Order: sequence, then structure tokens, then C-alpha cells
Amino acid sequence: MDPFLRLSPLRAYTPHILESKIITMIASVLFLSLVLGAVFVSRSSKTWPTSIIYRLKRYIKEEWDMFIYPITANKRIRKAYAGMKGKPLRMNSPESWITLVSSPELIKDIKNASNDQLSLHAAAKEILKPEYTMNGFNWHDQRGIEGIGFVRTLRTLLTTHLPKLTPGVRAIIDRTFADELKNSRSTNVLTLSKKVVTKISAYAFFGLDYVDNNEFIEAAYYYNEDVLYGSEFLRMTPRLLRPVVGLLISKSLTRQRVFFEGLVGIIESRMNNPNTIKKHNDVIQWIIDTSPKSKPWSPGRMAFEVMAIWFGSVQGLATTLTFAIFSLCEHPEYIAPLREEVEGAAGDEFLINGEGLPLMDSFLKECSRWTPVESVTARRCALKDFTFSDGTIVSKGEWVGIPVGPMLRDETKYPRPDLFDGFRFADPAVVGRESSVVQPEGPSKFTDISETWHVWGTGKLTCPGRFFVSYVMKHVMYHILDTCEPEMAEKRRKYTINWRTLTLPGPGVKATFNERAR
Repeated sequence: MDPFLRLSPLRAYTPHILESKIITMIASVLFLSLVLGAVFVSRSSKTWPTSIIYRLKRYIKEEWDMFIYPITANKRIRKAYAGMKGKPLRMNSPESWITLVSSPELIKDIKNASNDQLSLHAAAKEILKPEYTMNGFNWHDQRGIEGIGFVRTLRTLLTTHLPKLTPGVRAIIDRTFADELKNSRSTNVLTLSKKVVTKISAYAFFGLDYVDNNEFIEAAYYYNEDVLYGSEFLRMTPRLLRPVVGLLISKSLTRQRVFFEGLVGIIESRMNNPNTIKKHNDVIQWIIDTSPKSKPWSPGRMAFEVMAIWFGSVQGLATTLTFAIFSLCEHPEYIAPLREEVEGAAGDEFLINGEGLPLMDSFLKECSRWTPVESVTARRCALKDFTFSDGTIVSKGEWVGIPVGPMLRDETKYPRPDLFDGFRFADPAVVGRESSVVQPEGPSKFTDISETWHVWGTGKLTCPGRFFVSYVMKHVMYHILDTCEPEMAEKRRKYTINWRTLTLPGPGVKATFNERAR
């Protein structure tokens, strides 16, 4: 939930060079400001009133806190949650003040808020800067202003279509793993995950015809990375300079235009030839079919909608899959029971129906609990003053959110939270042995929504693509269990990094996928 930091928006830069340049530039400016401020305060303190000196020192501290926020955010949120005890807590962030809530009653307030009160779109717009990073896509702050068909597309149409995708999905996974492992059995896990997820998503979105279109798939592959690095660069840029810097970034993102123009071409072709013999059954066709009829969208507008869905579908899925592979390598004791499941009746049922594999389902859910991509979910921006049921007021322009990261390590919700138990969410009767942990609410699914499980968000805006995420992850894990003996290539290193409220795969982390001995 990217939902989010990868390749450069400036093609000449590598990610590490770009990061170092950003950090060096901002650090230099901030250091100079702090030095000048300290000198000014020291020279003037004899005559200035104490209150003014205090305000200046507080201002410098606040600016410093915001500067180091990207590397301290997760720690700050954990510390904040430890003191909340079910009460709301207001804390500062570079985008806005944000009120964190964790009690079921206050989370229900977010769930029940109308779109003109609390807006996910407005918060996402502030983070991603789509007008600069998504080929000029101008999101509205309020959801539904132009009519949105993608929720039905992902939640209903794509979900019911999943079993029909299975033969093509398995072929894509087989071919991608073979290509990535042909020269070495060790490979970058995140790169592998992104490639397989990009191709499977392209199949679901555009059909098999475009999976092998190298230029288009390459643009689709790097699109998410360009959005992330471009938006991150802009978030670190002073607001006054963002329009100029944003314009330069948007002009440099040539792959965005390749992706956009490719989408427009597909849409125009289908709209101009609606009665062709070949009937399309994919996401882009469903977007065409469910777009508003009273005020029809142009092909460009539909392409923007697809780009927004693509970003949400691919980015978080690839990262979550990477963490699941890490966990499988770090906990090889789960390989045997999971392998037994996929080779039995449950595995056959999954290949037919696209559902099932309860042990695998529990394992994936525990992986998401153990290493959540986001430590804050259900972000909303208040479009007007909003009052929680306990009387807490959120001013217009401020944000709300759920501190899901620390909640997933709360012992009142998850017994023995610091123990990885891959079957904690499974039915003990299915596990076949006594689990070391039993969830008080009983068995649950990876895709479930509950008062303690907010990984998918909450309310009307829970992730509509979560069934696709589960389906793809199970197929990739199925392939690994069936064909490989996975292990981490480097045993003694940190596999993840924290940036802002995100947990991301560490750069260059590799796993070894030796051929399975039969």
C-alpha cells in the first residue's frame, strides 16, 4: 500500500546518484540556514525578548525534524502509537499535520466519512504530484467528480475473470524465471518481482498481444519508478520552485509519453473498431465499457485512468511479493508444508478456480503483517473541517490516517507479535499441527478486512485489486515451491530499508533459486 522509491526521473541519473544529489543539495541549504540562524540568535539574544528566541529555536527544530522525517518517520510513528492507548494523536509531517487514530470507533468515522469530507484523492495528489509525474494527469481532489468505473473493473470484473487468466499467467511466470535465471541462479529479488508482475499485469490489462511489445512493456515497467522518483524529488523541492522543477521533470520523462501514447493507441483502435471478430476481455476494455456515458471520456482521459490504476496495481504488488520471497527464504521450515499443499488437492483446486491454498494464504498474510509496505494507511485529506465522534477536530487541509505498521505488532491484537508464525491465520484443523500462535478472532483470509487488519485500507476505498494481488502472489509462490530451492544469497545483511512511512526492499538484495531436486 507503494504504495512507494526506485529509478530516476532524469534518465542520465542512476537511483543512488539521484538520491545523493537530492540529499546533498537539501542538506547544504539546511545547514547554511541553521548556521546563519544560530549566529543571528547568539548575537541578538542579549536584546531580544526570550519569547522571540524561543520561537526561533522552535522553528529551527521543526524544520530539522521535517528535514530528517524521511529517515525517522517509521520510528516516530511507532513511538507515537505506543503512547496513543486508543486516543487520537496529532503529529506533523512534511505534507501536513496528520491525526492518527487506532480505535475501532474512530476508524469507523473515517470509514463513514463522505468523499467531500475526507479525500483519498487529495492526499494521493499531494504525494504523487500527478500533474508533473503522470504525463499531466490532473486529478480532482474529490473522488467521483467525473465518474469512476475502475472500482467495479477491479473488484468485480477482474476478480471473476482471474481463473481464465491462469494458463497465460503460468506461462509468463515460467518464461520470466527462465530468462532471469539462465545466466545465474542468484538474482535481484525486487527486479525479478517487478518483471513478472509487470508482465502479468500487462496480460490482465491489455491482453497477451502486448506482453511481448518490448518498447511498450519497458515504458510500463519504468513508469512507476519515474512517478516515485519524480514525486520524491518534488516533495523535497521548496514549494516556490515546484512548478519550474515539475515542468523540467515532466519534460524529461519520455517513457511516460511512450506509455501514454501506447495506451491511447490501444483505446482508439478498440473504440474505432467495436465490432471486430476478436472480443477483448481485459481491464482496458472494461474501462472503455464502464466509462461515463453522459459525458464520454476521450481516449486520453481513459489512458490517464488506466495509468492511475496501473500504478496502484503494480507497485505495491511487486514490493509485497518481494517481501514474501524474503520470508520464504528466511523461514525454510515452511517450504515442506506449503509444497505439500500445492502438490495436493488444494493446489489442483487453485489452478482451476484461482482461489484456495489456505496455508499459503495464511503465510502471505503473515508476511504482510511481518513486513508491511506502509506504516500508515487510510490517508485522507480533510476538504472541510472534520470532527471525529470523540470530538477531535481535524482542520481543513490536514490529514488523517491509521498507524497500521505498529498496530500489526500490537500484542493486544496479535499474540506474540514479534514471532513470525506463517500459519497464525490458518484453521488449526488445516494446519494439521498445533500452531504456536492462535489468533483470538479465529482463521482469516489474506484479502479479508477487519477491525485489526487495515493493510488494504478501510471503508468504501479498500483496495479493489486485493484479490488480483493474492492471485498473482500465490501463482508466483506456487512456481517457486514447485521448481526451486530458494535461499537468500547473502545471509548476514539487512534486507529492507525505511523511507518516510514506507518499508522497501534494500538495494541489490539477491536470492538464489537452485533447481529443485526431484
